[in-house]
Amino acid sequence: MRFFQDLITKFKHIVLLEKTAETGEVILKQRRVFTLPSKAGLMFIVLLLTLFLTSTNYNLNLGFGMTYLLAGLAAVNALFTFRNLAYLRLNAGQGNPIFVGDVAEFPFQISNPKNLDRYALHIGLMQKDAVTQVIDLKRNETQTVKIHIVGTQRGYLACPRIKLQTWFPLGLLRAWSTWMPASKILVYPAPEASPPPLPFGTEGQGSALSHLGNEDFSGVRSYQSGDPLKHLSWKHIARIDLDAGGNLISKQFAGTSGGTIFLDFSTLPPQLDLELRLSRMCSWILEAERQQLDYAFKLRHIVLSASQGEVHRAACLEALATFELDNAHE
Repeated sequence: MRFFQDLITKFKHIVLLEKTAETGEVILKQRRVFTLPSKAGLMFIVLLLTLFLTSTNYNLNLGFGMTYLLAGLAAVNALFTFRNLAYLRLNAGQGNPIFVGDVAEFPFQISNPKNLDRYALHIGLMQKDAVTQVIDLKRNETQTVKIHIVGTQRGYLACPRIKLQTWFPLGLLRAWSTWMPASKILVYPAPEASPPPLPFGTEGQGSALSHLGNEDFSGVRSYQSGDPLKHLSWKHIARIDLDAGGNLISKQFAGTSGGTIFLDFSTLPPQLDLELRLSRMCSWILEAERQQLDYAFKLRHIVLSASQGEVHRAACLEALATFELDNAHE
């Protein structure tokens, strides 16, 4: 009766854990570690039953001896399998922000505080066919493991539930536990592949993004919708086979006035998709940082004065990543 009560308690505990993320250090105590027979273990149970029934039917003393020996071996194996996973300590780390389409890395530390070695620990996500990592932990050792997930949309990417399991030593039983760390990684919009030139203007002017200098030729780029026909580079277009999928080429000019770079979301063409506008702002930020140019930033009520550097870049990209999302302030 006590066995079934403990089983129900464990089931309630794991259902509760499925709903909430856990902060701080997590210890895989006895109630968090589940042990069930593996496929090989089920076959082993069938073998024991067959041996026992055969020995009873034919009164085989050696058969009884073999049955009890194998049953004792299975009992010892259950102890080692459970002990291989129990009382490990888990601590979540903080991953670095990424752009949409990149791979996010969720680091966490797994510590073995006991004076015994742990072998063949399988660590991976709960999803079916998820890639698992296999590690060994020496006594009193700590290792850092990284879970990799592709960021498919901007915003905060929460770490999915992680499964830890082991079949050590004989593979007859599977001991497993799960953990959902309260760890999130910020996902920035993907930069636009071929953005227009950086906008030079004065903060507060409604035409800041359309006031592009055109005095000095600075190079060529792929044609963008809205480029004047007089800016088409016919010399380069003549070398391209448009029928084979080649793109038109536009000349790119840099103004000589040296105005301020002012990135104002409200001045972007409203007919463009929201994600495309955010991607364009993202690409302009990265380009300004690459050229080490000061740039001002405005996104609705968020206004940042002209600056550059890692802090300014991160503030602008975070504003883009969380724009109009319900989890923006999480």
